[in-house]
Amino acid sequence: MINREKMEDYFYFGVFLIAMLFALLAVIKIYFSIESLIQTWFTYKYQNIFQALYGVAVLAICVYLMRERLIKR
Repeated sequence: MINREKMEDYFYFGVFLIAMLFALLAVIKIYFSIESLIQTWFTYKYQNIFQALYGVAVLAICVYLMRERLIKR
């Protein structure tokens, strides 16, 4: 039989997973919204430049977060 503390741990882990799923969906939505904003605000001539800079910024943030969370453990 599972004790109360173990059940609480499972519950909080489940809540954490659901929150992370919602966060992932929000980040994906924000990413595509910013892509759309770039297409709206900048002329065709400069869109590729700003999309490349945006992609590099997103990649740099992801690498930084992975390095901080995964490697330092």
